[in-house]
Amino acid sequence: MKVKLLKKLKSLETPSKQCLKSRRKPASGYVLMTVIAVSILIITCLSMLARQSLRMGLQAADAERLLQKRWGTLTLQKVMLANADRIFSIRDQQRSLQAPNTPPPPVLRSKFVLGEVTFDVLLADEDAKLPLNTLYHHAGLKKTEEKISQVAGPTARLATRLAPVVAPMQLAREKRRASITDDVPEETDEYVPDAFRSWGEVFDLTSLNQTTNHAALQTNTTKLTCWGSGQLNLRRASDNSILALTSVVVQDGKARRILQRYRSNPTATLAILLQSEVSDQQERRQLQSILSETSTNFSIWIDAYSKTGAALRTFTVMKRDADGIAQKQRFSL
Repeated sequence: MKVKLLKKLKSLETPSKQCLKSRRKPASGYVLMTVIAVSILIITCLSMLARQSLRMGLQAADAERLLQKRWGTLTLQKVMLANADRIFSIRDQQRSLQAPNTPPPPVLRSKFVLGEVTFDVLLADEDAKLPLNTLYHHAGLKKTEEKISQVAGPTARLATRLAPVVAPMQLAREKRRASITDDVPEETDEYVPDAFRSWGEVFDLTSLNQTTNHAALQTNTTKLTCWGSGQLNLRRASDNSILALTSVVVQDGKARRILQRYRSNPTATLAILLQSEVSDQQERRQLQSILSETSTNFSIWIDAYSKTGAALRTFTVMKRDADGIAQKQRFSL
């Protein structure tokens, strides 16, 4: 009997141990799943932290390069505009020895590399470009469009959309001339308001940028200006610019003779040139009011760019007022 009871007890104990084992297995599985989940969470957090750190590092690098672009742009503007007249004078002296019979271009292009930033600079003599405001007030809207095409080329012609803010002074000037007698000289120092104050009032900028590259405005305005003194510097202006402006006062044939005479003897002064070539006193006074031999107004285009980050493009004009004080206008493009 004792042996039978022992066997029964053993048989009862065996399933209880199996139950305990079966209960322990799910508990260890839960622990493993918890460890895996926690590990995944930690790895995810570390990955997000690494991405955030990388993003902040890139933003800091971009901010540093942007600061370099702005600092370099402001420095170049200040230094080069302040010394623009001397820079062009040195260029003219060098060119007179190399190509004395060729007019020097009204712009100078250069490139600087500071750190990781490249500065593409275009320094321009605004008084050596065709003055659109002077042209408009002497010739009117239609003639101005024609002269822009003649000087700047077909691309500029397609994008030209003149939107002057004032009417041309041509009609008022003609009425005043009709009332002036030979005994009363005509006043030449009249105030001429700006009809075009920016390139947006001359060109359709959207159309211009679609026809060529991102530098389309810069390329098509190297011989045109909305600023300057209103007079064209004969010594640095192109032949087309001189003809376009003088032909609004005299006939085309006489304008060409004036240009040929000047090119054959570039050392002759403007007064002597006009005295010998223009017999009409009124025409001579008009030409003297729109032509000059010096420059006081300059501009500078600066493209600052690097391998990463957005490019910075600026256009700054330095224009002197009647008192000789330089005023700067800066346009962000």
